[in-house]
Amino acid sequence: MIAFVLALLLSTPALAVDAPASPVLSVSTVEPRGFGYFVGDLLTREVHVDVAKSYILEAASQPKPGRLSYWLDLRSVDVSERWASGATRYRLKLVYQTLYVPLSPAERHLPAFELRFKDGDDVAVAKVPAFKFVMAPLREVIPEVPAEGPEGYLRPDVKPQALSTRRDRVLFGVGLGLTGLALIFLAYDRAWWPFRARPNRPFARASRRLRSLARFKNADAYREGLLDLHRAFDAAAGRRVLAEDVAGFLESHAVFRAYEREIGRFFAASRQAFFANDVSGAEKAMPLSAMAALGAELSAAERRAL
Repeated sequence: MIAFVLALLLSTPALAVDAPASPVLSVSTVEPRGFGYFVGDLLTREVHVDVAKSYILEAASQPKPGRLSYWLDLRSVDVSERWASGATRYRLKLVYQTLYVPLSPAERHLPAFELRFKDGDDVAVAKVPAFKFVMAPLREVIPEVPAEGPEGYLRPDVKPQALSTRRDRVLFGVGLGLTGLALIFLAYDRAWWPFRARPNRPFARASRRLRSLARFKNADAYREGLLDLHRAFDAAAGRRVLAEDVAGFLESHAVFRAYEREIGRFFAASRQAFFANDVSGAEKAMPLSAMAALGAELSAAERRAL
């Protein structure tokens, strides 16, 4: 008998050494305070579980948001995980709400639950204990009855106060007037309607037309552009201006002298297009885009001369 007991004692450490370690390495909780709760209050509880790295939390074992009992509701469950030191740490944040009004201070318990972790066919279980806390009742405070009766509990509505908007209206009117004046000056400067018909801004009208025609890449648009710029020269001079008249035109309109070279290029391209019937050659000599650029420069010079 003594020999049997000795053999049993000697074999016990060996059995303990051979027992496999649990894949659930640790279970800890961060609890809310244990007292001072009323109906509708929220309690936030955190659960930290460290498991072997190969084990994964089984979603079906997580607490599900919803009504747990007549007095307790699980509002939300937030699960996160991270890896550290060869293990996986799962963090569960559970938010509970109380739905009970006790008649006197009473103990309540957030329920215990189990979390299951799987590694293939192997299952490990982590047990989360219950949490005890104290709920307090709501005590009604009854005020004195007012002299005018129960109606005295109701406070009269605050009468709406009329706010003056005169300053805002004045500022709005001033801003609107300044905007209108700015638009009028801009329309006058750019020869927009109703100032478009001013006879002393022919190059402004031609410049607008040339910008529109520059989008088209055909012979008709090119001829139209030549004619528009010719009409502008004629209107500015008060007579028909041909290539031979350019020098005299620049003598009487010195504001355009800086563009003498480009003006000569324009009249040469016009002669090639209309008299030699060589539109393609004229376009190579002075493309429609270059003609539009000349129109814009002449319009700007015309505007500066006013």
